[in-house]
Amino acid sequence: MPLSQIGSFSHTYIGVTYRCHGLTRTHIL
Repeated sequence: MPLSQIGSFSHTYIGVTYRCHGLTRTHIL
């Protein structure tokens, strides 16, 4: 697997995780 593909996947995963945490935090507040 190309390194660029790994970086893209990692960036997407972090973005989704951050977004989920943001939605959860907003929902709690």
